[in-house]
Amino acid sequence: MDHFLLKLKKSSLLVNSLFDSYKIAIWTKIATSVAVLVFATTISLSFFFPALDFRLNLLITGLVFLGMPHGALDVYLLRQMLQTKQRVLIGLLIYIGFSLPILFVWPLYPTACFLFFMTYSLFHFTDSDMQDSNSPLKLKVIEFLARVSLPFCLPFMFHESETLKLVSWIHPDVNLMKLNSVFVFLGSLSLVFVLIHTVLGFIRFFKNFKEADITFFEPLVVAILFIFINPLYAFGIYFCFIHSIKHVVNVLMSVKIPSPVTILPYWLVPLAGIPILFYLNSLNQEILGQRVFQYIIVVLSSLALPHSVLIRYGKSKLMIK
Repeated sequence: MDHFLLKLKKSSLLVNSLFDSYKIAIWTKIATSVAVLVFATTISLSFFFPALDFRLNLLITGLVFLGMPHGALDVYLLRQMLQTKQRVLIGLLIYIGFSLPILFVWPLYPTACFLFFMTYSLFHFTDSDMQDSNSPLKLKVIEFLARVSLPFCLPFMFHESETLKLVSWIHPDVNLMKLNSVFVFLGSLSLVFVLIHTVLGFIRFFKNFKEADITFFEPLVVAILFIFINPLYAFGIYFCFIHSIKHVVNVLMSVKIPSPVTILPYWLVPLAGIPILFYLNSLNQEILGQRVFQYIIVVLSSLALPHSVLIRYGKSKLMIK
C-alpha cells in the first residue's frame, strides 16, 4: 500500500510539474480570449449578414475589440506615472489637449498634416513592434530600417491606385503624387533591409538553436501582407491583429492593474460602436462612407500623437517594454 501511495505521489508531482510548465499569465489569457472573441464575432456577423463583406466584418470587430482598447489602456499608464487622481485628471486633460491642434489644423493643411501623421505613426509602430531582445545594436538598427516604411510605402509601390483612393477619402486635397518616387525608394530600401534581417535571423537561429526565437520572421510577414493584400485590409490586419495585440499584452504585462475585471469596460463599451458602424455601412452611400472614414482617420490621427508620446516616454522610463 505504501509503495502504491509513493508511486501515486510521484505521478501527481510529475503531472503538476507538466502543467506548471504550461502556465500562462492571466493577461495573456485575456488578450488571447479577446482575439478569439473577435473572430467568433466576425463569423457570427457574416452568418447573420451574408451580404456584408467578411473582410469588413473582420476589420470592424478587430477595431472595436483591439484597436480602440489598445489606446484606451493609456489610462493605466497615466495612473502608474502620476499616482494621484488629481494628477491623472490633469494628465488626461493634457493628453486630450495635445491632440486638439491636429483636429483644427488638418482641414487647413491636409497634405502637411497627413505626412506628419504618417511620420509619427510609422515611428510609433516600429518603436512598439520591435522585438524586446538582447540583440546587438547593429541588428536593432537593421530591424528598425526594415520595419519603418512597410505600412505606408509598400502600398504605394504595389497598390498605388487603391492607396491614392484611400488617401483621397481621408481628405480630397491631400496630394502625394509628387512624393510617389520617394515612397517607392523608401519601400524598396525597407525590402532590402527585410531580406537582410531575415537572413541574419536565420543565421542566429541555427547558431543558437536552444534559445531560438522565430519572431525575426515578423517584418517579412508584414511585408508580404502589404505586397499581396488590398492596402485597407492589409493595414487593418496589421493594426488590429499585430500591433494592437502586441501592445495590449505588453501593457497588461507591464503595468499594475488591480484586477482583470477593471479592464472589461475598455472592451465592452466599444460594443456600442458595432451597430452604428454596420448601420452606416448598410446605407450604402459612398459619399457618407467617405465622410465617416475621413472623420475616423482625423480623430484617430489626433489621438495617435499623444499616444505615441506617452508610449515612448513609458519605454524610456522602463515602465513598459
